[in-house]
Amino acid sequence: MRIAYSKDNGRSWQLHGGSTPAVQNPGGPDAGWTFRDPKVIRDEAHDQWLMVVSGGDHIRFFTSTDLLTWTQVSSFGYGDWATPGVWECPDFFPLPVDGDKNKVKWVLTLSTGAVRATNGSAAQYFTGDWNGTGFTPDQKAGTVLRADSGRDYYAAMSFYGLPDDRRVWLGWMSNWDYPFSAPTGGWNGQLSTPRELTLTNTADGVRLVQRPVRELTALRSSATTRKNLSVGPDSANPLTRVTGIAYEIEAEITLGTATEIGFRLRTDDDQHTTVGYHAEAQELFVDRSALGLSDFTQYFTGRTVAPMKTTDGRVTLRVYVDSSSVEAFGGDGQAAVTSLIFPGPDADGMAFYAKGGTAHIESLKVHRLDSTFRLVDRVKPLVAAPTGGEFRSDLGNLTITPAGRWSTDSAGRAGSFDKDSNAISSLTATDLDLTTLVRLGGPDPDTGGALSLLWRASSDGTDAYCLNIDPDLRVIRLVAKANGFFDDGAALARVPALLRRGTTYPVRILTEGDRIQVFLNGERIIDVTDTTYTSGHIGLNVFGGRAAYQDTYVKQL
Repeated sequence: MRIAYSKDNGRSWQLHGGSTPAVQNPGGPDAGWTFRDPKVIRDEAHDQWLMVVSGGDHIRFFTSTDLLTWTQVSSFGYGDWATPGVWECPDFFPLPVDGDKNKVKWVLTLSTGAVRATNGSAAQYFTGDWNGTGFTPDQKAGTVLRADSGRDYYAAMSFYGLPDDRRVWLGWMSNWDYPFSAPTGGWNGQLSTPRELTLTNTADGVRLVQRPVRELTALRSSATTRKNLSVGPDSANPLTRVTGIAYEIEAEITLGTATEIGFRLRTDDDQHTTVGYHAEAQELFVDRSALGLSDFTQYFTGRTVAPMKTTDGRVTLRVYVDSSSVEAFGGDGQAAVTSLIFPGPDADGMAFYAKGGTAHIESLKVHRLDSTFRLVDRVKPLVAAPTGGEFRSDLGNLTITPAGRWSTDSAGRAGSFDKDSNAISSLTATDLDLTTLVRLGGPDPDTGGALSLLWRASSDGTDAYCLNIDPDLRVIRLVAKANGFFDDGAALARVPALLRRGTTYPVRILTEGDRIQVFLNGERIIDVTDTTYTSGHIGLNVFGGRAAYQDTYVKQL
């Protein structure tokens, strides 16, 4: 790690010490050890600077008196403390418990992700004590406290030195399951609302509380209020004719006999996102199963929950809704669920509902919010998709699995997905002559993507002969895929090829008995024999971006 400094309030920076690292990787200059994401803070109680660094399955602590010379003093993690996914983006800071400056706890936050066990991404924290050289957690090994229970809150960093000594943080609103495939046109990614952090003592121990910063109230432009209303399963919607795309909800609801209460947000005739509370499970939840666009990944839809207790049967909610996000806070900030959403531009309705019995609205306010985007004063509608297109083929009906966007908006059949998406034909064949034109990428020159042609495949494409064309690896591979596993090491053939995005290539696959021949641009590049599969479906595939097919025909021999 190197040191840089600025003499003009951060407008420009100069390296200190040239190319010599100020802090060397503990494994040496050539080590493959994880050593990244440093966060430096001031440790006033011990008159030193303190730095936390990601170690992959642990966090390293370094101290310094001059910000130039650093000494590693301890580590935290390893073994029983390790969780699925790499530990990264750590932050470390002290906070008083319930505002008592004589009772201070240190908070270690980190994010883990890019694995199925964490649903792609997760933000968690520990509380404990810091003695100047080591961190002693309050929690036992294996305890996971979620800083935010949503799918889309990650790598949050805090800021210090604000008025009233507040600690405020914000996070990256995305998930490692789909960070590069969101259907957002000319932009990709956003940050959460800023949130003030505090600690409170609960029956389960000291817990982190986060509330949207008070400065956000300056965005309120008008409000709709409902008070003292009883709502049951058959009641009229108390928010009929209340619309909006960017707004804040403040609600205080007595559950009564209702088993579930909630809001359906960003609604139109066939889509909505639900933010609610389930009484028996004692959970705040966000359900985006019916929210709109979701076919860009197989991991987007579904319900996300956060544990939350009521106070004397009363539920307190605060929800921020924007063009492509919902941030729900419950229990005065003790529960938080952050989610991306991609509704259509006309989905601006909202509703309040109660299930299983009657709930009582003590107070409900919907604040319309002004935009913080300084160049426009309203949310613009999405750009309309192209209208034309024709896919010339005799493949018949195609079944999309497991998910993905396949369209004929442009010439041919184009698929877009962040992982494998198959379009499987209802046709089956044993021996065949398959011809097609393929094109990798899209109109944007930065659009990535690889593709595969499948034959003698199972109905979902998990078992199949697979001809993979990958412009990033500059290779064409023939593999007998089994149980969805693409074993490059066991490829039947591997041919180097300089493949360009935005270029159309004619491909032919000729399969007779156990002989497989592949032709590219009319030239035979693969000729092998294999007996793994004898018959099955034909399919098209896209992986990690966009790929298109045209003039796709199969002749059964």
